[in-house]
Amino acid sequence: MLNPMRIFLSLLLILLALPSFAKNRLAQESSPYLQQHADNPVDWYPWGPEALEKAQAEGKMIFLSIGYASCHWCHVMEAESFENEEIAAYLNEHFISIKVDRERRPDLDEQFMLVTSALTGSSGWPNSVFLTPDAEPFFAGTYFPPDAFQQTLETIVDVWKTDNAALRSEAFTISQRLRDYLDQTSVLGDVTDADINAAATAMLGNLDDFNGGFGTAPKFPRENVLLFLLDQAERSGDPALMQAVTLTLDGMVRGGIHDHVGGGFHRYATDPEWNIPHFEKMLYNQALIGRLLLHAYSATGNPDYARAATRTMDYILRDMRSPEGAFYAAQDADSINADGNDQEGAFYLWTQEQIEQALDREAAVIIDVFNVAKDGNFEGANVLHTTDTPLKAISDVNGMIAQRAFDGLLGMLNNARNKRNKPLTDKKIVLPWNAEMIITLAEASRVLNRTDYGDAAVLAAEFMLQNMWPDDGLKRIWYQGAANTDAHLVDYAALGRALLALDDYLGGADSDWLGMADRLADDMQTLFADDGQAMRMNAQTVGLGPMRPLDDNEIASGNAQALELLAGLDRRLARTGEAAPKLAAALAVDAINAPDQRAAMLVAIETQRNGMTGAMQVSNGGAVRVFASLDPEGKQLLLSVEPREGWHINAHEPLEDYLIGMELAVSETPVALTAYPKAEIKELGFSKKPLSLYDSSFVMAAPIAQTGENPVTVRLTLQACNDEVCLPPDDMLFRVWP
Repeated sequence: MLNPMRIFLSLLLILLALPSFAKNRLAQESSPYLQQHADNPVDWYPWGPEALEKAQAEGKMIFLSIGYASCHWCHVMEAESFENEEIAAYLNEHFISIKVDRERRPDLDEQFMLVTSALTGSSGWPNSVFLTPDAEPFFAGTYFPPDAFQQTLETIVDVWKTDNAALRSEAFTISQRLRDYLDQTSVLGDVTDADINAAATAMLGNLDDFNGGFGTAPKFPRENVLLFLLDQAERSGDPALMQAVTLTLDGMVRGGIHDHVGGGFHRYATDPEWNIPHFEKMLYNQALIGRLLLHAYSATGNPDYARAATRTMDYILRDMRSPEGAFYAAQDADSINADGNDQEGAFYLWTQEQIEQALDREAAVIIDVFNVAKDGNFEGANVLHTTDTPLKAISDVNGMIAQRAFDGLLGMLNNARNKRNKPLTDKKIVLPWNAEMIITLAEASRVLNRTDYGDAAVLAAEFMLQNMWPDDGLKRIWYQGAANTDAHLVDYAALGRALLALDDYLGGADSDWLGMADRLADDMQTLFADDGQAMRMNAQTVGLGPMRPLDDNEIASGNAQALELLAGLDRRLARTGEAAPKLAAALAVDAINAPDQRAAMLVAIETQRNGMTGAMQVSNGGAVRVFASLDPEGKQLLLSVEPREGWHINAHEPLEDYLIGMELAVSETPVALTAYPKAEIKELGFSKKPLSLYDSSFVMAAPIAQTGENPVTVRLTLQACNDEVCLPPDDMLFRVWP
């Protein structure tokens, strides 16, 4: 008689002896994007020695696929091709297939994105690159439909078999040209005012004069270009530059790229009007668009900008914050719709019936304000958008309905929406994106008078410092309880800049943000700096070779951020450093040669040359912070002047001829003496007689009377001293725009 237990054990042993294809080696990776491909029948490798050495040993070509966890077309190509047994078998037979998470390895992503752009004239994700066994690229593309992908694979294999030498030769030539470009020697130079003006004027030539933004479609926010134009508008007072920024922000705030229900912004628009977005939400977009809104609100007082910034920050704190206080990377474009199918935008789309069901009799307001149509404007449903700025649309449609009441209706819609299947959230913590969010939240805490934003910024920074800066060096990624991936240039620079922002907006006597930023800058220079050159992206060479990042991508380039950090530290620590001027000289010519791609570098160079712009300015030496804000009626600019502990400011009449007294002027006209606060008379160590000074915080009001399209210029001159020394006097310039 057969023994059932013996049969079971025999079958179990047979099953254990069989090879398993349920998971490939990506299942062991910490990247959520790579883990998404762990069930593919493709025999994927992560980038590393194992894959590269196997390709050389077996003489197999490499298929390199680069993407990220919330990438819509990456998901599509996976479903169509990488889960296709026939395509997977062909890849496994003829190629070593490597998967790279671009957010974890931007060093590889930027190199091979350059390959694709050079070979095809365009780029995007997924990025699909074919390399020789020596890891030299010869063919590239982005998303391939399955039939085209299979045909491409077969053609490449055929050429590899029949004309191997020619293909290798072409790959070597391509690689050498790219290596030369990535590691090109800097031409030392300087940027002049004429250079900067020419760059700004050229950018305006690409402006969409009707909808705002640059180009037609797809239309990306281009935050670094807008931040450059805004910086130049503040420096020059040129209304055309400010109008380019506000036109673009107005289009984005009213368009469907703006999530009117839940707050925040989608990654880009697929139409010129900003109405139909690609629905993924990225942390870096929230940080940079939020900062643009804050800067523009400080300059113009436009309440639509404050409202959009507030709702963006609230979205981040509500939906994108980890329990530890750091911020998640992204939310997917796709989600499961009511029919059980994966659909782009399913979570964000509305039919008229859904709005009526959620709001009942009050639905008419939303339907009118957001142009809701029975047939919809996207696949039979509606992406909500307004034809005017939201607050004006509210008042026009509903007779001045209160903003709070209107936002209450949006809250009801958000509650109804949250009952749907939500998009997946990519819960990895990306250090430089978090740093950008910290900078924006710190600014928002002051501009919007929200202490909770400042608290969130500090908590996130403390998480970075405690969890992502171990003894063996800064880490770029934190995921599932562990920090890994050695940080790159941009990571050190971005975190340093975040610490400067915390010191500017939230710093107190007990904080050491500046000291930690200075440590990061020292480590950054040790790891990445070469004398007379732009800084390298990596401490160690990877991919095609050494790379010096100049172009802005989702955030400012590593070299732009490094220069801003070094210049910011010099200013705040009252030192004349050599690193910032040398780096500025190494970057100047490259920045002017391609200003559209290197706008953040131009801002950093201007900051190094001429100091800061914006609502918060720090005096030379860091002794005084001055924060500017418009009063509620827009008739006065209020300047909060805040000396640091141990420092004072000379009063308007300091009682010594050799001291520079504080002076406030509006459009070059000094304000009345009554505008100055009452000074204190004190004796100091360096003076034989009492001096008139301010050693505690105070507020001054500059009257504003605007006419025409030009800004009103407010100039504050001050000199800071302590008991032993006086710093050079500073002119701080603020502009108030119509």
